[in-house]
Amino acid sequence: MIDLTTPIIPYEGTGIFKLDASYDAVKALLQERNISYKEEILEATDIDPPWIIIEIENIMEFFFAKNRLFKIILKGNFSGGLPNGINLDTTIDEAQKIDTNLIFDDWDEIFISDNGYWVDYDEDTKKICRITIFIPVLERDDFFEYKW
Repeated sequence: MIDLTTPIIPYEGTGIFKLDASYDAVKALLQERNISYKEEILEATDIDPPWIIIEIENIMEFFFAKNRLFKIILKGNFSGGLPNGINLDTTIDEAQKIDTNLIFDDWDEIFISDNGYWVDYDEDTKKICRITIFIPVLERDDFFEYKW
């Protein structure tokens, strides 16, 4: 079972799931707790090595490259929040008041914070629908060199 209320800590993780953990360590945590998940391999011309994505339906997704967890997306039924109080029940307007560094990125079509997270929101409800945390190197230009 997963605690759906654990804090979301940028650059660190949430609950038992820590960024930079190995693929095998995350799978072991899921299997020990009999947590159902699906897995896919994302291959593209600009992604080498391929990424492995593990999804716990309607809760979270884990992204791995070179056997390291570099990104976690929290969504759906996850009710934990960031240290500043932003969670999946926060409207994008409220979030921008809480974190004035939250700026819309036209290229990725998400809101990016200098505080180590990204958010996406539902255009109908205006509520945040996904919170993404990641390892610090993901923000650097040399991320795709995979020397981390």
